Amino acid sequence: MIITAVILATAAAFCLALGTHFQQHAVATMAPGLRRRATWVTGLGLMGLVTVLNVIALGLGPVSIVQPIGAVSLVFAVLIGRRYFGLRLGAPLLISIAVTLFGIFSFVATSARFAHDISVNAQSVTWLLAVLIALTLFAGLFSFSSAGHIPRVVMTGIVFGTVAAATHVLARSVVMSGLPGLDTFGLRWWALLAAVGLASAAGFWLVQTAYACGPAETVLAGLTVIDPIVAVIIGAAFFGEYTGLTPPAVIGLLVSAAVGIGGVWMLSRFHPKVLESRGTAPAAPAPAASQTAQEGITL
Repeated sequence: MIITAVILATAAAFCLALGTHFQQHAVATMAPGLRRRATWVTGLGLMGLVTVLNVIALGLGPVSIVQPIGAVSLVFAVLIGRRYFGLRLGAPLLISIAVTLFGIFSFVATSARFAHDISVNAQSVTWLLAVLIALTLFAGLFSFSSAGHIPRVVMTGIVFGTVAAATHVLARSVVMSGLPGLDTFGLRWWALLAAVGLASAAGFWLVQTAYACGPAETVLAGLTVIDPIVAVIIGAAFFGEYTGLTPPAVIGLLVSAAVGIGGVWMLSRFHPKVLESRGTAPAAPAPAASQTAQEGITL
């Protein structure tokens, strides 16, 4: 089942990269309304497919393995950006992505060694439900604040990481016990399911505001680093998914998380679009890909 989960998560990573570029282009472009709307709706459809693939994958494998695979979307995003948007693959960008991937895969290598089946009880479900409701309200308010690009990405990663942890709990219950497994704790399960939907909607809206003020690669990097870190923390704190963690393993997780976050910071500083907006890098020459970006992606 884990191999199937990995395949599904990899497919979701590709759809995430493609959908992110579609939506970021639609939010930031000055294209006519219909073409812009079609691009955004296509991105929305891809994001919906990402959700379906991830839900199935989270039901089949540990969250510590499934969620970090999303980091592969960074590679897909760079290839898509280079092909369709004329993205320059300079050394700072490639190093930033390499640091981010190294951090997140180091995190996976450590956490996956200690992952085991979750232990669910009424209290843990109640706490997770409370966290989801609080995050949904805060994310909604945060989206209307004057916060910059990176804070929005971080907040979105926290929301989606919590959603992933809750989805893992729900999906595993269905896989292990079928739909009747959701009746174990009565209304708590159904309230958790509703909270997952509301939190996902809040995170989706918040990420749109992040697309409007920064590059797609930074959004992906932030989500693929922060999302699994938050999901692992919740799995450990609420459901005992990593009860066997040793002190050296905890230190390793903290260091790898710091490396991954450092990679995101580097991306936010050295991405070509960011450098151009600060006037510290010349604009890219107009390649054929730039014309494609202006007209919309044609696959």
